[in-house]
Amino acid sequence: MRNTFSRELLKIIAEEQGRNESRTWLMSGDLGFSAFEAIRETGRFINAGISEQNMIGVASGMAKEGKNVFVYSIIPFLLYRTFEQIRNDVCYPNLPVRLVGTGAGLSYSDAGATHHPLEDLKVADSLPSMTVLSPSDPKEVEAFMRLLKGVKGPIYLRLARNGDPVLHDRHGSMAIGKALRLVKGSKVLIVSTGIVTKTALEVAGMLNSEDDGIAEVIEIHTFKPFDSEAVRSAAKGKDIVATIEDNTGALENKVAVSIAGLQEQKFISFKLPDQFTHISGTKEYLFEAYGMGPRDVFNRIKGLLDE
Repeated sequence: MRNTFSRELLKIIAEEQGRNESRTWLMSGDLGFSAFEAIRETGRFINAGISEQNMIGVASGMAKEGKNVFVYSIIPFLLYRTFEQIRNDVCYPNLPVRLVGTGAGLSYSDAGATHHPLEDLKVADSLPSMTVLSPSDPKEVEAFMRLLKGVKGPIYLRLARNGDPVLHDRHGSMAIGKALRLVKGSKVLIVSTGIVTKTALEVAGMLNSEDDGIAEVIEIHTFKPFDSEAVRSAAKGKDIVATIEDNTGALENKVAVSIAGLQEQKFISFKLPDQFTHISGTKEYLFEAYGMGPRDVFNRIKGLLDE
């Protein structure tokens, strides 16, 4: 995802240079080595050093002067360390600063709890004016980079790392604020966001291999504004609604509110525990340790179907 972001941003800068414009800039908190060399060569890259709060202040000033500023860092340093500056300097004046965070969920699996942003969706969602984007694969990052120009205020774009597979072919129909239905089904609705959409698709495949056409997958690539109407519509008539996320319940809460008042349904959520991570390994290993591997999710949903 990071490399896709870098490549698409370089295209935007190159197009501007062809028009003798200098509007789009990238700022980083001493990160991006081996990823942003080509952007640095354009002269549109600012390394703010390990001073993230100052970086946000500078970015807001540049945005106020008409610049299109992308600010990149690892999510805890980008979003948590700078929360006051983002709230007061970016969101309050509704400035077009694009916050690009890498390492969503358990992407930095072996780096420990300090690098695991398990509550970032809740944090970003709490900020007025903020658009929150949670793509599931590199192609969605590419699509978002074309769509961002239509958003006037601040944006938080959460990325995983690199090596994430392309999951579906509906990227061309993406629109900010509109959920995507990836699989159609009749009995089970699985709502996902971010890279765990891969798990949602795998589980739907397992369920549909046993009973064809029962599992549906809705992907929430835009967490804010949240497409409650699409979720509520998809949930109607389903026996089970399940959520899966790489956060501590942000999606669970949104979906529960969206389907409140519908006919009685079984509701189950797959989320990361509200605790710091004290185990190390690949992200797949950690997800399995927390009962969120594809087979774990399948077994729990199948158990509800069989009750």
